Amino acid sequence: MVPTVNDLIQEFFSWAPQELAEDWDNVGLQVGYPYWPVKRAVLSLDVTPLTLAFALKVKADIVISHHPLIFTPLTCLNLNQTTARLLAGFLRHEIAVVSMHTNLDSARGGVNDRLAALIGIENLEPLVPNSVHKDLGLGRIGELPEPMYPDEFLSAVASSLGRECMAVAGTVQGKIEKVAICSGSGSSLFQDAVDRGVHAYVSGEIKHSTAREAQAQGVLVVDAGHFETERPVVFSMREFLETKSKEKGWQLDVAVFEEEQSPFKYWKSEP
Repeated sequence: MVPTVNDLIQEFFSWAPQELAEDWDNVGLQVGYPYWPVKRAVLSLDVTPLTLAFALKVKADIVISHHPLIFTPLTCLNLNQTTARLLAGFLRHEIAVVSMHTNLDSARGGVNDRLAALIGIENLEPLVPNSVHKDLGLGRIGELPEPMYPDEFLSAVASSLGRECMAVAGTVQGKIEKVAICSGSGSSLFQDAVDRGVHAYVSGEIKHSTAREAQAQGVLVVDAGHFETERPVVFSMREFLETKSKEKGWQLDVAVFEEEQSPFKYWKSEP
C-alpha cells in the first residue's frame, strides 16, 4: 500500500497534535496536494535550495521538515525571493512539503525530549505546560542523574551535541542539579526556568539581554546553537515514520538529508 501526503500528515499529528502548535506558527501542509501518493520521504530540519536538490536527487515525493517553509505570510509569489522560488520548484516537480514545528517542540518524544535525553536530564516535566494538554508543553525541566560542577556540565552538553565551542553566560555557586532546556530560540522561557529554581538553562539561541539577566540571577545559561539543539529530532522523525510504515504495511522509503548543516560557521582570525 502506498500512503498519501495526507496519510503522513495525520500520522504525524497523532504524535504531535496540531493544537500543540503556537498561535503564530504554521504547521502541516506547506505546498502540494493532500492526495499525492508518497513512495519516498525526505526528512530535514529546514527547507532550503539544498533540501530541494537532495529531494530531486533521491526522487522524493515529500519533504517533512521541522521549520516551516512558509512562516511569514506571503502577499505574492515573487520569484526574486527564495521562498517563492522554492514553492515554485516543489510544485514544478510535484514534491509536497509538510512541517511539524512548535507542535513537535511540545510533543512527548519530540524536539525537547530528544535534546533532554542527549544531555542526560531525567524526571522531565514541561517547562511551560500547554493550556489544554498539561502534561505536554514548551521546554523541559528536570534533574541531572548526579550533580555536576559547571565545567563538567558544559563539557557534557558540548559532547552530546558535537560542539567545540558554545556561548555561555552567568554562573552558579556550587554544583548543577536542576536544569531546564528549550531547543531553538528560548530566551522567552528563561524567566520561567528561573522561577522554577533551575541552576542551568540550555537553549539554542540566547539574547544579549537574557545573558545579562542570567548574570544578575546567578544562573548558568548556555547558547548551544539553534541547529544543534533541534537537528537531532530529525532522527526521531525517521524512527517514528519507519515504525508507522511497518505497522501499516506502507511501501515507503524514508531518507534523512544527512548533508544538512548549520548555516553558521565560526571564523577565527590568524594571530
